Amino acid sequence: MDHPVETPFTLRTVVRFTHTDPAGFVFFPRYFEMLQAVVEDWFTEALGIRYSEFILQRRLGTPTARIECSFVAPCHLGEHLDLTVYLEHIGSSSMRLRFVGTVDGQRRLEAVSTLVIIGLDDGRARRIDDDLRARLTAYRAGQGTPALPPPAR
Repeated sequence: MDHPVETPFTLRTVVRFTHTDPAGFVFFPRYFEMLQAVVEDWFTEALGIRYSEFILQRRLGTPTARIECSFVAPCHLGEHLDLTVYLEHIGSSSMRLRFVGTVDGQRRLEAVSTLVIIGLDDGRARRIDDDLRARLTAYRAGQGTPALPPPAR
C-alpha cells in the first residue's frame, strides 16, 4: 500500500436532503447507496487499490450477493453518520463485511454484506488474487474486534 491507513476504516457522511424522506429521516434504501460509497472509499483509502481502476482497468466488480441490515435508530437531516467497515471473512471469491453506522458514538444501523469478485466481461466469479488477498488479510489483522456502540436513545 502507498500509505498505512488506520483500521478499521470509517467514512463520515453528512445526511443530506437527498437522503431523507419528507419527515427528515434517512429513507432506508439510501443507506445501501451510502454503504456502496463506503466500499469504494475503503478499497481506495484502506486497501490502496483505486476502486475506479479496479472496475475500469482490471475489469473486476464487487456486486452484493447478500445483505442484511438492522436499523437501530433513525438518522436525521444534517447529522454526521460514521460508517465503519469490519472485514469478517475472506473466501475464495467473496468477502463478508460488517458495517456499523454511528452518529456521535451512538449506533444507528448495522449491516452485514457478502461481496463477490466478478469479471465484468462475463459476470463470473473470480478467485481473489494474491495481491488483493494480502491487502484484505492485512486489513483484517489490524482492524481489531468490532466494538458495537449502544443504540441511540
